[in-house]
Parts: sequence; structure tokens; C-alpha cells
Amino acid sequence: MKRLIALFALGAVSAIAASPAAARSPAEAYAACLTQSRPTQVRDLLQAATTQAAARGYQILANDDRCFTQVFGNQPFKPEDGAASMDMLRGRLAEAVLRDDESRVAALQALPLQQKRYIRPWFAATGRHPAVDEMGACMADTDPAGIAALIETSPGTTDENSALSALSPALTKCLSAGTRLDASREALRAALADALYQRLNNPALSLANLAPERGR
Repeated sequence: MKRLIALFALGAVSAIAASPAAARSPAEAYAACLTQSRPTQVRDLLQAATTQAAARGYQILANDDRCFTQVFGNQPFKPEDGAASMDMLRGRLAEAVLRDDESRVAALQALPLQQKRYIRPWFAATGRHPAVDEMGACMADTDPAGIAALIETSPGTTDENSALSALSPALTKCLSAGTRLDASREALRAALADALYQRLNNPALSLANLAPERGR
């Protein structure tokens, strides 16, 4: 299988905060607020199986001003701190939900790497390129602990950089789709969190992937 060329814009280590931030970023606080105040809508978005269903869930959450006001108030904010794009909001919401379910996340076992494709029905609803989601699904199966460690770090810190570096060996093994992949640090983190959420909440898809391939 042709090796996928990855160009992850992780940035220079020197540009990252010298010490980990104890408090969550505004974007993370915003996502946490949505998961607490709109749990049904968050679940509907993350478990959507079609573009149309995901768009409905996304609009409901993006148009809810309560959490935005609660987190930002009259303080200055960057546009990316809010709802942002579909794929980024999904990733932030997935992180918030996973942090509230640490015991189940910790219980996930690494599964053996499969040579066949990692295809999932939820890819259609993420707004990402399928190759990114396929990589995420592979990572969620083979290195769930690595993703869990990543989402426990604050964005833009040395801890996050260390967690991403620790993921590199598994990422290399999962990048095998014959297409070129460019992803920012934030987009990579969002895709991995989303994929781990999907594995946690629909483990049958990962177990089905372990079935022997026919005709090979």
C-alpha cells in the first residue's frame, strides 16, 4: 500500500508556550459549556451519519449565543475561539465529552494494525477529507492512549508538542492511503479526538475491522 505523504504544520517548538497552561483555552471552555448545556445536540452532531444531519446539529450549536456570552462576555476574542468550522467544532466537542468520560477512555485497548482500509460511516458527516478521518480511525484503534494523552494537554503548550511527538510512530503506520495530506496542528488534534469519540461510542465498528479480509 502506497505510503501517504504527510506535511503536518506543527510549528516550531520554540513558538510553543514554555509551560503548560493549567486553565483551558477559551475555545475549550466554549466547547465544554456546549456539552453541558446542550448534551443532546452535541451527541446528535457527533453521531450524525450524513452531511445533512451534521449540518442541522452544527447550526443549532453555532447559533446558541449563551455559551459564547458566558465564556467571552465583553472580552476580546478571536474568531477561531468560537464555533469555527464543522470539523474543528466536532473535535473540540469530542475532547470535552472524552474528558468527562475518562474511565471508559482509559479502558480502551490498542488493537492490532490492519492492512485493509479504515472506512467508517461517520466520515460523511465530519467536513474533513476522508483520508484525514481514515487516519484518525486507524489511530483511535491502534493508539487510543496516545490520543487520550494528547487531549489532556492544552493547545499551544510544550505538553501538547510532546504528546504529538509521542504519536509520531503510530501516525506513520496509519498514514497509508496514497494521497497527500496537509493538516495543521489544530486540525490533526480535532480529527484524532473525533475518531476516539467514535470508537468509544461505537466499538463494534473497530471490532468488525478485525475480521479477516476475504479474497486476499
